[in-house]
Amino acid sequence: MELQLEGIARDFWDGRELRRVLFPLNLSLTPGELTVLAGPSGSGKTTLLSIIGLVLRPSEGRILLDGREVTGLPDDAAATLRLSRFGFVFQQPLLIEGLTVRENLFLAVGIQGGRITAAIRGRAEELFTSLGLQGTGDMLPAMLSGGMKQRVSIARALIRNPAVILCDEPTSSLDAENGQVVMDILKRIAVEEGRLVVVVSHDARVFPYADRLVKLENGRVVADTRPLSEGAEAGA
Repeated sequence: MELQLEGIARDFWDGRELRRVLFPLNLSLTPGELTVLAGPSGSGKTTLLSIIGLVLRPSEGRILLDGREVTGLPDDAAATLRLSRFGFVFQQPLLIEGLTVRENLFLAVGIQGGRITAAIRGRAEELFTSLGLQGTGDMLPAMLSGGMKQRVSIARALIRNPAVILCDEPTSSLDAENGQVVMDILKRIAVEEGRLVVVVSHDARVFPYADRLVKLENGRVVADTRPLSEGAEAGA
């Protein structure tokens, strides 16, 4: 699923005046690519991620999914599209401590209005295997390490097979080893499974995983790199 942002900008009312936090930008995101949105606090990267995920509406510009404009969708239609096509991974795993790992995954399906079918149960077991979570399905979150909890949050994001995975600082609360494991997984999801993956991060350890690195400062894109192979072709 290709996602295009055309002339996207965002303003916020700070109680006294309308303040521009994201200046007009164009961005085309494609499957099979891990894009990192980098920049200091207040640069606009989380605002941009929220617009990409149809959580925030832009003040200007338009959003297209596979060529279809979705900028002005009613809230319920935007929510339906978001739940069916997007998966979200946050800085903290946000697991419900009173539920088992498997129940946390199933809850995500139920919230989206789905039924826990045999296919969903099979999908959960596949994710446990592919994410190195074998044997954790019946455990409570308190029994898991921080890195394992974050892998469970990735499994939760993937349970409905979304085309787009959006991650907000997924490694910032992890040590170097667990951060590497999480980024290895996200890279594989992008490249091998052909999903569109966007990661917001100010953690420089994340940058080498990027197929594309978009740097923001003060609401503006100040750098946008593409894979070396594409740059070489462009310059040929």
